[in-house]
Amino acid sequence: MEQKSRELEHASAELRSANERLKELDRLKDDLLTTISHELRTPLTSIRSFSEILQDNQDLGRAERRRFLKIIIKESERLTRLISQILDLAKMEAGRMDWQMRDVDTKNVIDDALAATSSLFADRGIRLDVHLPDRLPRVHADRDRLMQVIVNLLSNAVNFCDERDGQVRVDAEAHANEIRVHVTDNGHGVPPELRRTIFEKFRQGPDVAGSKPGGTGLGLSICRQIVEHFGGRIWVTDDAGRGARFCFSVPCAPAQAPATAAS
Repeated sequence: MEQKSRELEHASAELRSANERLKELDRLKDDLLTTISHELRTPLTSIRSFSEILQDNQDLGRAERRRFLKIIIKESERLTRLISQILDLAKMEAGRMDWQMRDVDTKNVIDDALAATSSLFADRGIRLDVHLPDRLPRVHADRDRLMQVIVNLLSNAVNFCDERDGQVRVDAEAHANEIRVHVTDNGHGVPPELRRTIFEKFRQGPDVAGSKPGGTGLGLSICRQIVEHFGGRIWVTDDAGRGARFCFSVPCAPAQAPATAAS
């Protein structure tokens, strides 16, 4: 009887734990629907409003029309990114992502990601310090997805670095049989209690003002799934109390793996 009682107690504890997890998943689902609805509605509202202004006011000056068209294009790009994130996540979780795996020139991918985000740094007046070796070993990866990870980390760094004197640093190194890439900002950093959950779906950290940030909270989760598909890992640390340092590692392509760690 005593053993049966212990077994029932154990089973009850497991059921309670499972019930709490289901409640948490249900809450996350509700949060997702709310967040996605809001994030999709915002650019759609802007696109529609400024399109109607352009249609209804044919006598607008050229400069004003150009300004409104620039907003429409920017919001359209934002909407495309949001939809792409949602579709990417759905494909990954269903195991239907089309991976184009091949040996990739790591430094070339990093350079392309830096070029793709250069306007973000210029628009915000943020200083970018890049420290890359002349050459890096190749990695076996999907080039576009690897670039997606780096672009996402760079974009996040721009959004979260110091507003008055923003600085972002990018480093990469060959370490043993893997490539490590680090993107460091000089913002408020990521609190210790968020470092383990920030790569989960729909998790977002507070912005520099402590308010709820924009976005779906899917970017870092997608980055984690991409990096893990390549056999690597992704993590975040403080940069000696001066900001956040997001890092990821990807194994070198077999024929290119160095025998010893780079100094």
